Amino acid sequence: MIVAIDFGITNTDIAVSNGGALDFFSFKTNLPIEESNILGLLNQIKINHKSIKTIGISGGRSSDFSEDIDDIKLIKVPEVEAIGRGAKRIFKENDSMLVMSLGTGTGCIFVDNKTYQYVGGIPVGGGTLAGLSKLLINEDSIDEVSSLATSGDRSEVDVLIDDVVSGIDILKPNLSAANFAKVSRNKYRKEDIAKALTNMIGEIIGTVAFSNAFIFQKAEVFFTGRTFLEPNIKAAINERLTIAGIKGIYSDAPGKENCIGILDFLEENN
Repeated sequence: MIVAIDFGITNTDIAVSNGGALDFFSFKTNLPIEESNILGLLNQIKINHKSIKTIGISGGRSSDFSEDIDDIKLIKVPEVEAIGRGAKRIFKENDSMLVMSLGTGTGCIFVDNKTYQYVGGIPVGGGTLAGLSKLLINEDSIDEVSSLATSGDRSEVDVLIDDVVSGIDILKPNLSAANFAKVSRNKYRKEDIAKALTNMIGEIIGTVAFSNAFIFQKAEVFFTGRTFLEPNIKAAINERLTIAGIKGIYSDAPGKENCIGILDFLEENN
């Protein structure tokens, strides 16, 4: 039995590979991330750790962990490589690819054969959505924020292109010129704030994605993680990509990609 554990800021994801069967588990991360968490996680998913041959770990401070735990070998996989390998497996890509990993924050990885290059990251992602939702509209539930956003009107909150300029064909009238710039002068509802917030996060991620696509001369960007599961964020990402003529391709295994990448590393190196 081989186990992969990816320690994220928000979620800790686990994959268990046993005789061809592959099972996934996910838990909210208990900070700080410590080596002692590993056996506790295995107990939660009712796995006898004595039957485990190897545990692959990535994310958090896992690079500081020991080489083994309770006589189980710990293999540390660089997070950038876990992201890249997972994306290659999920999307079945053998050529070079640009990957945006959408988690609590957002990271960008360029994959070329077996080279995994960290391009950069931004502190905007699912954590931004959770934090600002609580701060601005006192909502803890992302599902509720998403529901509110669906019926929101961000023109009551954002200054749009149509408010300030005309005649620039590439800029659609409903694009943001300034996020939240109307708040001081307009009446607005929780729904409008939720819509503006989810849209802003998607716009930022989409802009970073197409900018890196231009740098690496790629016509496609591959998205992993969970943040794009919020439909308003995904729509805003796609709107930005469309302006730039870039295609966004989204993982069909959201949240599992890094664990798949860890397992791929273990298969190749053990």
